[in-house]
Amino acid sequence: MIRPAGFFCELSPGYGLTETGSIKDAVRPEGEPDENRILGYVRSGTGIWSEMSAGPDVLDPNGPDMPGIGSLYTDGTWIWREDLRYYGATYHVCPPDEFVEHIRAMDYKPPPVPESRLIDIARHGLGLNV
Repeated sequence: MIRPAGFFCELSPGYGLTETGSIKDAVRPEGEPDENRILGYVRSGTGIWSEMSAGPDVLDPNGPDMPGIGSLYTDGTWIWREDLRYYGATYHVCPPDEFVEHIRAMDYKPPPVPESRLIDIARHGLGLNV
């Protein structure tokens, strides 16, 4: 089906997708050597769900409120939240190793996702009635 990346237990909403542990355990002192390219991939995914709500930085109570944190992106195989990019850039939170390997195998370029696949993900991966 669809594989979730960056759905940490501290982040809401989770859309019923499998959590990937605590974001605190994913913070690293420095990023992968290709962190900017990984984050570029995350930024360039296909939008599947857009939220207007804002939420706090869960790692820094004095951090900024971020708009659209619950918005979702996909490459047709993986799905991730909008705020994965922020946490990656700010705290070097790295997506799961399998997702990073997938990104590298795709040469850091997410493929276009056909509308039929987006509908399938929305219906079967997110349980939405579309």
